[in-house]
Amino acid sequence: MASRELVQQLLPTCQRCRRLRRKCDTQLPDCRLCQKAGAECTFFDHALQQSLPRAYVQSLLTRLEHLKAVRDTLSTSPHSTHQQSSPIASQHQVSPVISTHPQIPQHSHVSPLQPPTSFDKHFPISSQPTRTRFFGASSVFTLSVSVLHHASTKTIISSDYSPPSPPSGATQVEPKQHLSYDSYGQPEAVRSHCKLYFASSNILYGIVDEESCTADMAAYFELRGRRIPASDLHGPDAHAYFRVSMICAIACATLSRHGAERGAESMAYYHDALPCVEEVTSEVGPASLQALLLLTVFCLFYPKLGDIWKVLDYACRLSVELGYHTEAGSDGEGEGGSGDEAERKLRRSTFWGLYAIERITGQLFGRGSDLPESIITTEYPSILTTTSGLDQEALQPISIGHHYRLVYLRSELFKALYLPAIPQSYDWTWYKERCATLRDWKTGLDISEDLAGVATITCDVGYHSTMCFIFQPMMLRALKATEEQSADEGELEISAVPQDNYHSAVALLRTYEKVIRAKESAPLGIYPMTFLSAHYIYLAGLTLMAHALLALDGRLDVVKRMEDLEVDVDGNPEFEKPDWTGVWEASNSCLVLLQWCAERWPGMEGMRDIYLRVAGRVLPEMARKGLL
Repeated sequence: MASRELVQQLLPTCQRCRRLRRKCDTQLPDCRLCQKAGAECTFFDHALQQSLPRAYVQSLLTRLEHLKAVRDTLSTSPHSTHQQSSPIASQHQVSPVISTHPQIPQHSHVSPLQPPTSFDKHFPISSQPTRTRFFGASSVFTLSVSVLHHASTKTIISSDYSPPSPPSGATQVEPKQHLSYDSYGQPEAVRSHCKLYFASSNILYGIVDEESCTADMAAYFELRGRRIPASDLHGPDAHAYFRVSMICAIACATLSRHGAERGAESMAYYHDALPCVEEVTSEVGPASLQALLLLTVFCLFYPKLGDIWKVLDYACRLSVELGYHTEAGSDGEGEGGSGDEAERKLRRSTFWGLYAIERITGQLFGRGSDLPESIITTEYPSILTTTSGLDQEALQPISIGHHYRLVYLRSELFKALYLPAIPQSYDWTWYKERCATLRDWKTGLDISEDLAGVATITCDVGYHSTMCFIFQPMMLRALKATEEQSADEGELEISAVPQDNYHSAVALLRTYEKVIRAKESAPLGIYPMTFLSAHYIYLAGLTLMAHALLALDGRLDVVKRMEDLEVDVDGNPEFEKPDWTGVWEASNSCLVLLQWCAERWPGMEGMRDIYLRVAGRVLPEMARKGLL
């Protein structure tokens, strides 16, 4: 296989050096001249007939090296054969990409002679015995396996239990009603749905320009009035009809938690849009990228209706091809350029919306990214400097840019903690510094309760889920180290666990309970509850159970919260007795939320059943031991 040096030698002269008639050294990720000028180093690929960033080539080489390391690791260690607890998963194998950013300094507190165990899992597919589904260590399913295995090894739960299997060939059946309201498709209803969409999902992902939607609605009403079949639409008419139909479908899906009839209405609009899919995604252009992202957002509500990995892959490739990942050419010069500020703003919000969906979805399943940071130069859509003088409505589109910064920070953590083929281990100073960065980010969005809305709640969810995310590798190692009953087998691999993720898990459940209980007319009543929310709820619940199991074992200390933690010169942290106040209430909230998720997504009953099974035995045992 070609080495990195050989690939570099075979790369053509970059476009800038060719234009300036200078000798190009073909280095990665940028040639010396482009790096000195601060310009993006690109070359023209004649096979693809498009320009590519040289940094993209480096990301592919790094990806190849990582996959080879994973292959070598898997060839020397058996795959996990634990059964999958939830059917929400991709049928594609993992394809991680590592950024070329400088590596974070490592502070090891585990002997290099005994590297940590890899917690990546390959779950067998019951319907296809020869195939497996990959879930990385950042996945909640991996944490679920560790919690169940620990509890069964300690005989807290029975090891011979197996969840009921769905009937052969059973699939999630979506409602097929195409008429749920007399107002379905009528101008007032469509305008109301579009208004709700722009106040909810479009705040989070910024896919569609609200002003252009007015023209789309006019075309939509005209086409419906003429009763032209959607399959006969072409060009701008097809795009306008598709956009409005999908916007209405997403808006109704957002409100479906307040009434099942909204779910039927959502499916009706979705079926209206389906005949246009091939037409609106067949060309390379911004309208096609919009269509792909609308389908992606809809799949977040109905994961069984599409292959979200495939749609995201197409969207990522198209965004790079259109140059959405960079500010280059957005000043009216060059291909894809535009001097219109509104268009530049839409490009930025579209790209960062895609970035957020792709990163978070991938991390929840333990998958690497196809949008490496090394090629991203586009600006954030907005910067939050102060909340003074802003009302609740005006604050939301500004604060979502703050969330994109968190997604970027989280991506850096993912690369440090989860992507290496051999998992890394960091000392408490490393965690304290990273948590301080996250707290600094959170301080920038210190707002009052009356200003809460879809974007600010997303920031709140993002912060607390990231605190669970950053400490999950440590919890996995702690659960594995304390599985055995005997305490005289020598020193444990890990001696202490944090408590910050426990408090964040409690806060995360409280946030979602507040969202679920919000009335339809309230700002939080239009918060989009997608299957990503279900994963966060389950993650919070299992984080509680992981801490409870470790408390029952009693061999591990609990360090102070990171903001108060002091580490001595030898790297030893300060400890304190954890406060379990509120764990019963948080656990009950988790069950209520998981029950809601099971009703919303029938394939997720396993999450509820697993949590009920573990919590029903662990919490009473803690009470008997006087821990509560």
